[in-house]
Amino acid sequence: MPIRCISLLLLTCFLGQSISAVVQTPDNAELLKTADELVATVAKLRGLDPKYPIQKGIKSRAEIALYLNEKVQEECSDSELLAEEKMLRRLGLLPASINYKKFVLKLLTEQVGGYYDPDKKTLYIADWLSIEEQKPVLVHELTHALQDQYFNVGKLIEENRKLGNDDLVLARQAVIEGDAMVVMLQYLLEPIQRHFSQLPDLAFIMQAQMASMQSQFSVFNEAPAYLRETLLFPYGYGAAFIQRAWLKNPSWEAINRIYSDLPSSTEQIIHPGKYFAKRDDPKPVIPDDPASRIGKSWKVTYKNVLGEFCLGLLLNLHLTEERARRCVSGWGGDQVALMENSSGAYAVSVNTIWDTREDAEKFYSALQDWFLRAFPKASKTDESPSGFSLIQEGELHTLRLSQDTVRFIIGLPEADGRGLVKSWEKNGVSAH
Repeated sequence: MPIRCISLLLLTCFLGQSISAVVQTPDNAELLKTADELVATVAKLRGLDPKYPIQKGIKSRAEIALYLNEKVQEECSDSELLAEEKMLRRLGLLPASINYKKFVLKLLTEQVGGYYDPDKKTLYIADWLSIEEQKPVLVHELTHALQDQYFNVGKLIEENRKLGNDDLVLARQAVIEGDAMVVMLQYLLEPIQRHFSQLPDLAFIMQAQMASMQSQFSVFNEAPAYLRETLLFPYGYGAAFIQRAWLKNPSWEAINRIYSDLPSSTEQIIHPGKYFAKRDDPKPVIPDDPASRIGKSWKVTYKNVLGEFCLGLLLNLHLTEERARRCVSGWGGDQVALMENSSGAYAVSVNTIWDTREDAEKFYSALQDWFLRAFPKASKTDESPSGFSLIQEGELHTLRLSQDTVRFIIGLPEADGRGLVKSWEKNGVSAH
């Protein structure tokens, strides 16, 4: 998944607001003075006084682009990026026409309006925005600086690098970015004496904003829906999550406590009741062993967790958004794996667990329709009440339902795929 790369936007403010076509940019001294003046405002809005002075610097667009390029190189090896690219292409989430690494870098560079570097404990201000455009961005970034002083989000980012669970990373991002978003919103609402908790659902507001900004940001407009949505998730759904937390317990102390027990999945961000009411944590999924099921020439080269949010985006490729959301709402856990063999062939395996048998059947029914639309020229084989396979252009795509488990594989060479189906028929498909 690209979350590791997209997560480089953590502790940044993406440019979702309207940006003037032509502005007279302020000099550096004026930018720094404005940032200094806003510290007290942000401290009051967020209820956190700085423990020590917040360091600040100025960056040009070229310097920010260089920083992002260096961070991508640091965070994601070329082999990992290639594995992610193969997996996304197999799932249909990334078009063949896009150079994955170059496009993600262009997307990040276009969207960043400033960032806080937890390693250097420094807030960096973009030098190409006007003062009025800078102020909301500075409020957002100053909030990140205070978060780091109080909750050590720099350490949290270090932990994210080692998780191998992008769904968990995205959920953590949502808390941190959602927190900064509502502070920024409150700053904008202060002149009209309103509170962010009085606004309609903030996730909906962000989706509307995304639609309005597509024509303004060319790279964002060209991006596949998957990249656009994962970019926006921490801001929109994160703000809605913090809004829900405030409505449940209207105090910054309650928000602060979330940092000591962070959500563990995007499911908990999308459905806050699964975090605040009856905690619904992900279920463990048995790692797939393609060598024993397919052949010794196959091995797993990359694995991760899709989560409710990304599984919904996957279904939405060929199903309506409403059905996609409804059919992933009973998510219990999953593991996605890229499998490659010694001949260079590769396939993607997804093992999912659902809260109930009914939830699994709902997802399975949706996935059946998804398969038929994703591979319209395929011939159906191995059909049974628990699943079927499709063969198209020498590749086999198969799915199976068993109790609360749904497993599917996309892109196996036909001979290897038939061997897998026989293994499933003999040994079952449970992901527990």
